[in-house]
Amino acid sequence: MILLFLFLTLIIVLSYPVLAWKMFKALKTKDKPKLYRLSLILLILILIPGFYWKLLPGSYLFWNPIEKAEERSYNIELTGFEFNAGDLIYEYETERAFNGDGYSIWIYKIDDKTAKYFKNPKEEFFTKHPRTELRNHWEPEFWKETPFDKQEQKFLDFAHSTLDELEFELEDLLNEKGNYYAYEYYMHSYGVGNIDFYILCPNRKLIVKINHNT
Repeated sequence: MILLFLFLTLIIVLSYPVLAWKMFKALKTKDKPKLYRLSLILLILILIPGFYWKLLPGSYLFWNPIEKAEERSYNIELTGFEFNAGDLIYEYETERAFNGDGYSIWIYKIDDKTAKYFKNPKEEFFTKHPRTELRNHWEPEFWKETPFDKQEQKFLDFAHSTLDELEFELEDLLNEKGNYYAYEYYMHSYGVGNIDFYILCPNRKLIVKINHNT
C-alpha cells in the first residue's frame, strides 16, 4: 500500500510542471475561467499528498485516532490483549530496499494496566498468538516464557541488534525471568529470510518489536 501511494505521489508531483505551464498559458491568454480551474486542480493535487504524508498542519489530528485503532487491532493479533504502546524509548532503522528488505527495532513503554495483564496472561496468549494478518503466510512461534531456548538461536541471531544507549541488551531481556518472547518467520532456501521478533517485559513495562527482511 505504501509503495502504491509513493507511486501516486510521484505521478502527482510530476504533474505540477504541466499544470504550471498550462496556467501560464491561460494567464497569458487572459483565459480566467481556465486559470481558475487549473489553480483549483493544482491546489487539490498539492493537498492530497500533503495530507496523506502528514505534511499539512492539522493532518495529524485526523490520522492519529486511525493509527491508534490500527495499533490496538494489531496488538490483539499479536498478544490477544487490546492495548496501545506508550512512549518510544529506542528506535533503530536501516534504509529499506524497494522490496522492503532492511532492519528495524522499536522498544516501547507499556502502561500499568497492560503490564499487570501480562504478568498472568490468558492461556490463548501461549497457544494462539502471534497470528497477524500481515504475516499469514509466515510460520508463527507462539509466546513462551523466558529464559530463551538456545535451540532457537538461529532466529535470535537473525533478529539480533546491539542496543546502543540503553542499559540492557536483548540477551538480558531474554534471560530475565518473567518475560516472554515470540516470533513469526519465513524461511528461504538458505535459512531464515524474514522475521518479526517480539519480547514482552511486564516488570520493566517494555515491549520490543523487531523486523528483519532479506
